[in-house]
Amino acid sequence: MSKYDMLVVLPPMPPERYRKALIAALAPYHSELEVPPYRDYEPADPHSAYWVRANKERGILPDRDRLGWAEVADVMNSRTGRTPGDDGYLHVDETGRGYFLTTRNPRGEWDGLSLRIEGPRLLHRPDAIADPRLVKHLYAEVPQDRDLLGGLPDRCDGGPRGLLDFEALRAAHERLAAARHDAWAAGGDEPYDWPFRFTEDRARNIARARATAVPGHALLRLDGSWTDHDDAGYLPDANAYLDALAPEAVVLDVCCHC
Repeated sequence: MSKYDMLVVLPPMPPERYRKALIAALAPYHSELEVPPYRDYEPADPHSAYWVRANKERGILPDRDRLGWAEVADVMNSRTGRTPGDDGYLHVDETGRGYFLTTRNPRGEWDGLSLRIEGPRLLHRPDAIADPRLVKHLYAEVPQDRDLLGGLPDRCDGGPRGLLDFEALRAAHERLAAARHDAWAAGGDEPYDWPFRFTEDRARNIARARATAVPGHALLRLDGSWTDHDDAGYLPDANAYLDALAPEAVVLDVCCHC
């Protein structure tokens, strides 16, 4: 199981509605959301499937190059005793391609939400400290070696965009990255607990720290679209989108696991 931080953007609303709206916005991406059965062409051909290769090695399937899905399906379905209505039954379509019927959510990105043990990840404006629209979870004692923002005031888990200080957060990550790089260059431990790998290029490390400070691993936008580190141009696009949000838009930091 892996864990990652992400930001969810919601329309303006009172804080008592945050959690319900958050769950509703994330629901389409829940890995356990059941969808109508659809064809899942898992491997492109029988030779790209690891389980086909494994069964060749076990002698269950013929070990030859010109092995088609029809033969694989016949052997595997017969051996497992599965019929067309069973889970795991290997179908073959009109063109000879193998597929499984599945109800697995093809957009599944998470299976649970939790508080992170590293403490709040966002910063709010100093003059907003008493604003009830800010989200401030109660955390247990945070391990000092795990908390990138340890010792900084004005921390929170989200709220209206106009109350959040993204620029202060970026500056804090720049300062910390510079200090960590310098300590590493002087013979200390290599920096860890960052969303990127430090290199010997100090300026690059600082720039990466600035770029990754706000968005987290993924971003769920107001229109319901999901983008993350696997998408080309994610960081500049996500930062530009977040900076351009209306002050009333609600931005919540979420810790997901999958």
